Amino acid sequence: MKKILIYTSIIMCGLSFFSCNDSLLNTKPLDKYTELDVWTDPNLAQGFIYNTYTSVIPELLVNPAESDSKDGGSSCDLLSDNALSAGTNKIALETIDKYFDAGWAKNNSYYYYGSAPLGRKAPIKQNSFEVIRDCNLIIEKVAASSGISEIEKPGLIAQGKMLRALIYYSKARLFGKYIIVNKVLTPKDSLKLARTATIKETYDFIIKDLQDAALSLPVTAPTGKLTKGAAYAMLAEVALQGAAYVESGKTDYYKIAKEAGESLFALGYLLDTDYGALFNDYAKAQSSKEIILGLFKHVDATWCVLTCMQGLVPNMEAAKTNGLPKLNESFVGWTKTFPSCELVDDYLVADVDGVAKRWDETSYFNSYKTNGGYVSATIYNNHRDARFFSSIVYDSTMLFTNLVTTRIGGNMHYLQSTKGTAYSTPSGYFTRKGIYGNIAGFNAKLNTGYHQCITRLGKAYLNYAEVMLRLNQPAVAIEYINKTRSTHGKLPELSLNLGLADAWKWYKIERRVELFMENDRYWSLLRWGKEDGGAVIPELNNISYTFFEISADGKTYNRQPVPVFSANFQKKRFSTKRYLFPVPENERLLNDKLDQNPGW
Repeated sequence: MKKILIYTSIIMCGLSFFSCNDSLLNTKPLDKYTELDVWTDPNLAQGFIYNTYTSVIPELLVNPAESDSKDGGSSCDLLSDNALSAGTNKIALETIDKYFDAGWAKNNSYYYYGSAPLGRKAPIKQNSFEVIRDCNLIIEKVAASSGISEIEKPGLIAQGKMLRALIYYSKARLFGKYIIVNKVLTPKDSLKLARTATIKETYDFIIKDLQDAALSLPVTAPTGKLTKGAAYAMLAEVALQGAAYVESGKTDYYKIAKEAGESLFALGYLLDTDYGALFNDYAKAQSSKEIILGLFKHVDATWCVLTCMQGLVPNMEAAKTNGLPKLNESFVGWTKTFPSCELVDDYLVADVDGVAKRWDETSYFNSYKTNGGYVSATIYNNHRDARFFSSIVYDSTMLFTNLVTTRIGGNMHYLQSTKGTAYSTPSGYFTRKGIYGNIAGFNAKLNTGYHQCITRLGKAYLNYAEVMLRLNQPAVAIEYINKTRSTHGKLPELSLNLGLADAWKWYKIERRVELFMENDRYWSLLRWGKEDGGAVIPELNNISYTFFEISADGKTYNRQPVPVFSANFQKKRFSTKRYLFPVPENERLLNDKLDQNPGW
């Protein structure tokens, strides 16, 4: 019964990812499809595969703390030192150790807790093992099909294997060991299955699927579809992340990551010179030669409220602020997440001597201290890392048609709000990355296309740089760090003669600003902490956040602990058991073959 039900939804995948093939639309009524129809027609089989995309791909963007897909990667930053939460954000109230279930057997990204927003029908809840079953169905049914040609089969099976690898990767990052199901189970099979004996066994399974998929996936494909490049990029990422956790074979994993990266680079992807367009412009992102795999949502099926823009756009009505200048239009987002001052510090400034430095170490800042001037002109000048302007909303900048002022007396300063402080910035900054600049009059019911990057060349370059650092080749690593640093950041290149320790320092800064809001920071900190011995990670524990406040006249500033209204919502703690999430106790009660992760 379960298998028949999911066939009725395969056509809908076109709204989320691609335009459906005419031959897929013109066969017969949806309620007449049988299992035989699906697996004897390559178009229907591809439709089933596209539907499985919608169950797998979003999982790469969310975390256990997220109750729905609108946060879309922001909670990864929220669990780290990259971001602060709004005063109403219940995720922040629950400190990191309290996410006990961690999405063990559920997919977090396709349904809403409670009622669906604005009366829309909530998607059906889906168990992760159902998704794994769908992947196994693709692999087995296509292989056995008498109606699908032998020429078409490898590409379809490759998609099934890569999708299976990706859902398992989502689980491996959380739990290390997971239950391997590599076939379609029948009622005769035992459903009490154990986790793998080692973490390496789980990662080996993922890596083998990705290696197999890379052989048969196409080099080019419609936007959002799996390709050879996507397989190589994810293979390199999986091997890099897994190397920090596996019990043996670490060097072999670095070799796999290195070779996968080099195979990817040979395919002709290019860094986009317009960094902001990768995230803030739907049309440009669709044609970007940098995005290797993205999640693209069609305008006909998407409202703003169903995108992470709803949780990023500020919440301030024109009539609810006493600050100046008056807002031209109200902001009607829900503002869940704010960039931290500590993140902002890592957007470097190219100084007159040709060296990139923190803003408070530059000659521009020294001149300001001696001669005075305007704070914004000093620290937000055009010598700053170009990614800053595409990622951060700061004092005296435009957002939509509004001049935003976060200074004392400004229209977005928390003391000027007459609606309370719940959606005011506790850091002095708002997020720009991931917000389309052409959506003037932003509102929840506005139809919009929307996209998010799953993986792209910039990330692949940094993954490769990290592998080279692990292999003690800092000069090669710096060569790849410089690619994003100079192309996206417009910053001077680092010297290839830097030692390993300095190369690591600049690499971590580069990765932080390049991949802000791309569901990377939390996992990278875990990876680095694990490689450094598995101690408590300072960036995830008892973080001392600060608030950056500019005076009303714009000529002085004050940096202090976050305001009282927000301080209690920013508490984070990390213990060494957090390197892996716990297997939920209720799952262990149902299945006595499940062991528990260390410390839980």
